[in-house]
Amino acid sequence: MRATRPERILAALGLMALGACDTLPQPFRHDGRPPELARPQDVRAVAVLPLDGGTRARALADAVVKAFEKRDIPATVDYGSPSDLVLESWLDDTGGRLGIEWRLRGPDRRPRASYRQDIPGEIWTSGSAKDIAALADQAVAALADGQQASSHAPAPPTPHRTTVRLKPLAGLPGDGDTALARALRNAIERRGLLVVGEGGDYIVEGRIGVVPGKPGEDLLKVAWTVSRPDGKSLGTIDQQGAVPKGSLEQPWGKLARDIADGGAEGIEQVVAAAPGSTLQNK
Repeated sequence: MRATRPERILAALGLMALGACDTLPQPFRHDGRPPELARPQDVRAVAVLPLDGGTRARALADAVVKAFEKRDIPATVDYGSPSDLVLESWLDDTGGRLGIEWRLRGPDRRPRASYRQDIPGEIWTSGSAKDIAALADQAVAALADGQQASSHAPAPPTPHRTTVRLKPLAGLPGDGDTALARALRNAIERRGLLVVGEGGDYIVEGRIGVVPGKPGEDLLKVAWTVSRPDGKSLGTIDQQGAVPKGSLEQPWGKLARDIADGGAEGIEQVVAAAPGSTLQNK
């Protein structure tokens, strides 16, 4: 039996409007100022500028784009729209050490984050594609976390975070199982919870179904149930939206991010309202 108000939460996908209700969460609302690279819906794409015209610079730029996409951050090589963030870079050998200077600029072209990445010379001159991908992952992680070029201090202790375990998804068309699971994990962690592989203070199980909609459309129905480890259900977040017929066979991309962002807000609300929860509801 499904939970009733106030435990029951309905969240629109942003794909089609549901009936107005004061208790509905707003899936695209982000209060406060989260890190610039951590906003899934209103985030501006990142335009990655190759550090020079060489083939290795282009390969690194392509790898950086893939590293951003793994974090569900839209990115493209070269300039995009005027509202994009811009990531520029250049080689630097100050002090006899070869490195790459990275600088992320906002649409106003003011610096948002910077990072100096030391690299062995042989990696830049003859490194493999795997080496280039590792450089890209390291740089994107540093920039997304707001790490500055001059910062070499040890990281502060990690505060306790409420933990959530996501049950695996299975049977979705296209890359839905992996894309939606990854997007939901990222969206939940952006909201301050920690996703774990085992245990967990709370368990989230997703049930996703696809039924025929209007001509040329499929209706995607999503339900996320939040439970205690003992199996006690705390609430369910329902989402639904129409998508073009056959589109779910393609990469889910932004659709997965849309679903995950709305679902994560509802999950956070259920967890925050749970008896004994230490999570502060936003």
